[in-house]
Amino acid sequence: MIAKAFIFLAFSLALCQEAFSTKVTFAPKEKLPSGWMVQKNVNVPSDNVFQLRVALHPKNASELERRLLEISTPGSAQFRKYLKKDQITEIVGRSKDEIDRITTFFEKHNIKVEGVHPHRDWVFVSATKEQIEKVFECELSAFSNARTGASKIGVKSSYSIPSDISDLVNFVAGMNTFSFGHWDAITSVEATAASVTPQSIYDNYQVPTTGSHGSKLGSQAVVEFGRTANFNEEDLQTFFGKLQPSLAGETCGVVYGKNDGTGRPSVEANLDVQYIMAAGPYVNTTDYKITGSSSIEDEFLDYTILVNSQNQPPLVHSISYGEYGGSYDNTTDQQFSYELQKMGIAGVSVLLASGDNGVGCNKDGSSQEFDYPSSPYITMVGATYIDSVTKKEVGATLSSGGFSKDFMQASWQASAVNAYFKSGVALPDEDYYKPGRAYPDVAAYGQNVQVVASGAVKAVSGTSCSAPIFAGIVSLINHELMSVGQPPLGFLNPWMYANPQMFTDVTSGSNPYEKCSGFQAAPGWDPVTGLGTPLYPKMLDAAFAAAGVQRQH
Repeated sequence: MIAKAFIFLAFSLALCQEAFSTKVTFAPKEKLPSGWMVQKNVNVPSDNVFQLRVALHPKNASELERRLLEISTPGSAQFRKYLKKDQITEIVGRSKDEIDRITTFFEKHNIKVEGVHPHRDWVFVSATKEQIEKVFECELSAFSNARTGASKIGVKSSYSIPSDISDLVNFVAGMNTFSFGHWDAITSVEATAASVTPQSIYDNYQVPTTGSHGSKLGSQAVVEFGRTANFNEEDLQTFFGKLQPSLAGETCGVVYGKNDGTGRPSVEANLDVQYIMAAGPYVNTTDYKITGSSSIEDEFLDYTILVNSQNQPPLVHSISYGEYGGSYDNTTDQQFSYELQKMGIAGVSVLLASGDNGVGCNKDGSSQEFDYPSSPYITMVGATYIDSVTKKEVGATLSSGGFSKDFMQASWQASAVNAYFKSGVALPDEDYYKPGRAYPDVAAYGQNVQVVASGAVKAVSGTSCSAPIFAGIVSLINHELMSVGQPPLGFLNPWMYANPQMFTDVTSGSNPYEKCSGFQAAPGWDPVTGLGTPLYPKMLDAAFAAAGVQRQH
């Protein structure tokens, strides 16, 4: 996660139910993150209007998860039989009567209902400060961050879901989340890291480059967060001209938001677009530009709400943003994971850069810190580099990996993770949450990757390089499947862990961070490089075999 990849520490909220009421209160457990404070001299007018996203309890979340596992597990009778939007709504959506009850409640309090999500699990409203404070029993204040310059209007302490609707409403998004800061572009590289270009991907991952404009089935997208996350079209064409001339003239569209690539281009967005298009040549490529919130968590929700409302979203998504550490709103985290399940059950693959802080570490070096998001329903991609002397692939020190405290270990990864602990590899002395969701799942190049920014070729590093590279390869496999009438890969993780032979097993490297020693790479899955890096022909064979289809060579 490089340029403008955010590290955010937000409130971690405790869900407290009062003893004699069904009113539900969300109260912050911790102090505001570093730099944030209430602007005591700023008065928020009572008639200021705010847009609120009200998350509803899904009708049957456990059924959604069960169906997704059926659809994504090789050998299942339902394997890759994806659901349409109305079928997903049947599983999770609240009834018309329940939606009417919620809208009637808001209208009774003069709060305008702006809309209901197609899945009937979100209600969108607009309300004044005075109305919000009265209905949700809270105090809205202006906040600012002297360190970052950010500002927002948020809840000063707690807020409550009224008893009239608490059986239907899960939480209100964005009420008390606060960003911590951001990373700058990583321009330093491992001393022995050889440069990586598109040709490195084609040669070492055995990725084909055949095709022409419009010749590939399927679609792919990069997801950018923040107003400055813009790619530059001239840089894209310069990248093609210098590093992959056959792609000259290929362009990236914008599926949502406004890309201001001429005025405010970023290295991060340039990297994402350049390498998903290089690794997935001639696949239709678009960009999501998500803005409007001071919290990456809230913008993640905005993104998933949007995708889950679309009739035909891109099939493969690459995300190179996240936040470091575990101090944030867990309700929002769980909601994001639920939204990912809906995307997966519709046949969408989502890949995420795992992070650039190795295992992470607390101040005294006694415990590792995990990354957000770490949902098991997203494919987390770590980083490797090419050793310039041995020419072998090595796990990058920056590659974030370890064990989440937000989610338990997924069933499909249990065997691979247990094998790591039984392998005899030296383990770190600091604390880590062994039962947690293990990550990364896979890896790809993330050191000394050559991109074009402001017209010049420059080297950048980070798992932000790794995610779009892997995503582009997934898109090519989708094309091959769809060319013979088969559905796309969809949610990847169960299929990947069932087919470790389709990766190059990276067995050297480690990911220490500050005072924490980190993990060592080892044969099989490890917390530095996951299952390993992609071998396109073997991945393609495994994709066809799982579908029960003979591949024509």
